[in-house]
Amino acid sequence: MKFIQSPLFAAILGGLLFLLTSAFLTTQGIAPLPQGSGAEHEDEVVSGPSWVFFNPELDQIVADLKAEREAVALKEKQLAELAARLRVERGELDDALKKVTQLQQKVDRDVFRIKEDEAGNLKKLAKMYALMEPPSAAKILRELDDVVVVKILTLMKEPETAAILESFSRLGEVETKRAAGLSENLRAAASNKISNTK
Repeated sequence: MKFIQSPLFAAILGGLLFLLTSAFLTTQGIAPLPQGSGAEHEDEVVSGPSWVFFNPELDQIVADLKAEREAVALKEKQLAELAARLRVERGELDDALKKVTQLQQKVDRDVFRIKEDEAGNLKKLAKMYALMEPPSAAKILRELDDVVVVKILTLMKEPETAAILESFSRLGEVETKRAAGLSENLRAAASNKISNTK
């Protein structure tokens, strides 16, 4: 009995029990966790290393991040396509603007040349109509465009212009209204001429 109560016997017995328990557990494997032990899914079996685990919230976050990354990639692709399209359109607009500017400059040069030529012609016409009898000049001028008539009348002296407008008024009610319109246009042209000379 002394041997059973000795510390050596207790150590040997404890070691044997430890070895038997370890051998039994390694040959049988680890049993699944019982129901209600904190496992969230009934069909889930915990196996493998402790760092491999199932977390549905983490999986949802990962899925959301993947979806967001795909959406961002799609937006980046669309923005890149839009930027490329805008660059092409801007180049086309720049080319069109250059052409329009060149045409505008050409038109401006041509219009200036025409205006110079027109000024000489209008002065000749104004002298010619001033030498005519006012009723005859009015009959001819009523066939011309109002803009041309106003340009011619501005180059005449006031008494000559007054006589021609009076002759317009004698040609009927329609021509009287036209003479009033021409007078208004002459007033506007004279005020523009005065403001341009200041």
